[in-house]
Amino acid sequence: MRFKDKTALITGGGRGIGLTTALFMLAEGARVGILEINEAHTQHALETARSKGYALKAFAGDVSKKDQVETFTGAFVKEFGKIDILVNNAGVVISKPFLEKTAEEWIKTLEVNLIGVFLCCQAAAKYMLQQKSGKIVNISSIRGIDHCGREGIMDYSASKAAVINLTKTMAKELAPHINVNTVAPGHTLTEMTKPLPDEVKRVMIEGSYLKRMAQPEDIAKAILFLASEDADFITGQLLLVDGGFSLK
Repeated sequence: MRFKDKTALITGGGRGIGLTTALFMLAEGARVGILEINEAHTQHALETARSKGYALKAFAGDVSKKDQVETFTGAFVKEFGKIDILVNNAGVVISKPFLEKTAEEWIKTLEVNLIGVFLCCQAAAKYMLQQKSGKIVNISSIRGIDHCGREGIMDYSASKAAVINLTKTMAKELAPHINVNTVAPGHTLTEMTKPLPDEVKRVMIEGSYLKRMAQPEDIAKAILFLASEDADFITGQLLLVDGGFSLK
């Protein structure tokens, strides 16, 4: 029960890593709200939590819109009285060859994956600084690490690399009251990756020294560690959860 009396807001919490993290935190005593832009994902999350006996709260909004971010963050604080933990999990990926990708697609990716993280952190930090405590965990990707950027999703890779740098900079500015860290998942078996061809998945598995894809639970456990009191003396750090993929 590491999160007894704690509150957590998880963006993109309707499925995959976000929902798994929400369920794990609920199981350890947290009061949790998810932010979703997709109504079907919201309903799936609420039904899943309800089936397990948990009371999950859902908020709607677009992380790339400042007014909406301030609205749903304010609604969260009104509902729960405070915000102890923010997990920035919402993201998009647009796969297309370099010569075909448009500036508009780049902008969309950066608006959600980078500016969205900034806006959510800014909104939550105002409350966290008032209470002089808080944990922020930003979700990057193995694709944001040095040489691991991938062709076809260079905009996604660049946005995730920027999240790592943003995290380190925010950790300096928001200290000593707020811890800000990053989790970078490797290839993870989620609703986004399940439709991939078996050959693509085989290559992903072969690229991991542990010879499997991550499960959402693998990533969620790392997020919970950084969001808990176990990580009180850790800030500005990057935790790779990639099965050794980045060692290549």
